[in-house]
Amino acid sequence: MKDGNEMWKCKERPRAATSGKADQPRPRRGGAAKHAHAYASARAPRADLTRLSGPLSRAPPCPLITMPAIIMPAITTLAPTLPERLSATCVLLALFCIPFSTALTNVFVATSLLLFVLALGASAALRAQALRAPPARLALALLALLVVASSWSNAPAPDLVKALGKYAKLLLLPLAITLAWRSPALPRRALHCFLAGAGVLALACYLAYFELMPSSRLGWWRVGDAGNAFAFKNHITIGILLGFAAALSLLKASYDTGRARLLAIAAGIGFGFPVIFLMQGRTGYVALFVGLVTLLLLRMRLTAPRAVAGVGAIVLLFACFYAVSANFKLRTDALISEVRTVDARTPNGQRVSFLQVGARMIAADPVFGRGTASFAEAYAPTARRTWPEGSFQAGVRYQPHSEFLLIAVQLGLLGTLLYFALLGAIGKAALQVRNLEADSLALLWAIYVCASAFNSLLWDPTEGYWFLLLAGCLYASATRFQRQAAQLA
Repeated sequence: MKDGNEMWKCKERPRAATSGKADQPRPRRGGAAKHAHAYASARAPRADLTRLSGPLSRAPPCPLITMPAIIMPAITTLAPTLPERLSATCVLLALFCIPFSTALTNVFVATSLLLFVLALGASAALRAQALRAPPARLALALLALLVVASSWSNAPAPDLVKALGKYAKLLLLPLAITLAWRSPALPRRALHCFLAGAGVLALACYLAYFELMPSSRLGWWRVGDAGNAFAFKNHITIGILLGFAAALSLLKASYDTGRARLLAIAAGIGFGFPVIFLMQGRTGYVALFVGLVTLLLLRMRLTAPRAVAGVGAIVLLFACFYAVSANFKLRTDALISEVRTVDARTPNGQRVSFLQVGARMIAADPVFGRGTASFAEAYAPTARRTWPEGSFQAGVRYQPHSEFLLIAVQLGLLGTLLYFALLGAIGKAALQVRNLEADSLALLWAIYVCASAFNSLLWDPTEGYWFLLLAGCLYASATRFQRQAAQLA
């Protein structure tokens, strides 16, 4: 009997030399021989779904182990054109620059969009793929609604132009999804580029703590001091980015082995230390806490008692941070004091006034909202009553520090449902499969959603670029892996 593993060999067996006699028919298998052959075939190697990180078109050419022909047309695409490859490169450069330079990020994002438009004109396959993903269509629908809603907004023209310019970054979600779908290596490279940029940001924070970070004479970036060691970005933004980078590094460590795992753990600690000990951003504390809890739920086989014990351990860890970190204790005590004594001029009191004004605006126009960029105009009278006349704070064009409230005020119930549908479509893809990219998407989604409750992340340039570019790349990777697994099931 032939070995069962011989069926996986691709070389053609040579035909036996024929004599003058007719070929003898091959004897039929029967009884024990048939069962032995079936057992050997069952022991033959099978496709490992956990290794399907690249395109299926790279499978070996052996006809017995390649993908069925019916699967290949759904996954294999034509080779990317030069503008498409350059656009993907600009996406990676933008992700690297996001943590430390808004100007460079804007340059690479604009260049990527321009090249993507050129690529759409040169590639029919790219045009066919561009709007297939539900999040891509929802992002464009949300942007279109914001444009239409500017027609009934009472905001002045400069506010409208500014708002539409900020929300134009929604175009990056379909761009990132399409490029990552056609370039399977892009999502992993996107994670690496972001972590490299976060490393630059973390190093700048350490240098600022030791007063070694140079400042810009032209005002291109700001530098904190030993009490609040920020650089390039404000401490709120840095807390979100480094909190995510710390959790992402620990997530990567759970997939790595050996020296790579140790390096990933060290990177996670290096990213998390400035958030807790060097800066005064409470949002960073929340981002890191949410990231660790999400990591626990993703990577541990949990029962209810284990989940409670794990979350309790994280809470205990943050209690230790309160005991040993002066900044953590200072900012936590300040929050408790602000909650107890309501003052509209404190950060917490200001957020309460945002909620009150926003709730009245939603009640007045619940279905379609007050229009794009309408919050600042409606809140201006409250700001003038709160702050002294002629002061800087009295003339600021405020936003409500809550993306959910801001969308509801501008677009009403219709826009809110559309925004939640967009978040739901992205989150659903993160929960369908388990690999590094899908888990990274779940981590990104959890931190973004929780931080958006008290920050306008889609409105802000850094956080908006961070979420849309990474979410698009990781969504494409998670969806591809899900489809491949379903086809091979």
